[in-house]
Amino acid sequence: MGDPQAYFANQAPNVAVRAADFSPPALGVTLQLGNVLLLLAALGVICSWTPHAGTARAFLTAIAFADYGHIYAAYRALGPEAFWDVGGWNGMIWGNVGASVVLNVVRWLTVLGAFGGPAARGAAPSKKAQ
Repeated sequence: MGDPQAYFANQAPNVAVRAADFSPPALGVTLQLGNVLLLLAALGVICSWTPHAGTARAFLTAIAFADYGHIYAAYRALGPEAFWDVGGWNGMIWGNVGASVVLNVVRWLTVLGAFGGPAARGAAPSKKAQ
């Protein structure tokens, strides 16, 4: 996160943010959010490469539910008028809302097996399946 203040301000581009509005607590929360996002990315990589399908499904289920909180946070920050004005969204809002909605659908489809299971990828069936 090269510019925490810009990242902070772009969360709700419909609200003007002055430098004075970006307090030390706002800086702390912004940097902590960046840290959590990096942690989730690392967990995503680990869980995507696990040989245990149950671990991957559990991770995707947890993240799919968390997507709703992420989208709701954007809704609260923007307010209903700006949230539903898709034409007025900046890149940050497209990432926070648009990408979250698409990824949420893909996560649920994956959990539900729409893209095939381990057998479809040539993996040996688990002992439970035998």
